Amino acid sequence: MIELYSWATGNGRRASIALEESGLLYEVHPMELSTKIQKEPWFLALNPYGRIPVIVDRDEPGPVVVFESGAILMYVAEKAGKLLPTSGAARAETLKWLFFQTSGVGPMAMQVHWLARERDAGKPHQNLDVYRDEVKTLYGIMDRRFGEAPYLAGEFSIADIAAYPWVFRHPMQGIDLAGYPALNDWFARVGARPAVKRGMNVPPRKDGL
Repeated sequence: MIELYSWATGNGRRASIALEESGLLYEVHPMELSTKIQKEPWFLALNPYGRIPVIVDRDEPGPVVVFESGAILMYVAEKAGKLLPTSGAARAETLKWLFFQTSGVGPMAMQVHWLARERDAGKPHQNLDVYRDEVKTLYGIMDRRFGEAPYLAGEFSIADIAAYPWVFRHPMQGIDLAGYPALNDWFARVGARPAVKRGMNVPPRKDGL
């Protein structure tokens, strides 16, 4: 059994969607971040950075503890034998788009979300437009890619799983996907997958974000 320590954030949903798509058995430990549970000593022993998600695979000797959402996606895919080609050009294609998400889209979108909350709270929010413009640039790259292929690596993969939860929050980013028609089509296509629907609600979130 895999234990998932997570909350329904962009990075947290990456892990839950991957687990739902993989078919692997897992148990959820909700980590309500506002309580700062992720900074408690027991959790820091799992991830010294004190961030979710984390998985603990108790089926393996050790057990195996994995943090960082990109590493979790790779671990789950390789354990399940799906969502990531095993070798060659197809694997390289998947990994380059995966890291495009984990080093680009996720961090830039996270900055927009943070600054938008600061703005809404009446606090300073310098550079919000700068980060939003960078997200728009990244969405433009994805839009062009989806003019070439239905999914980032050609077939549905962990690269798409890494992208979807952040694109899902485009309203909070102040970005209209109508300006990115191929990305919008991909967004609808991925969002219609039953496992994605389930994973987006792990653990359940009441505010719809």
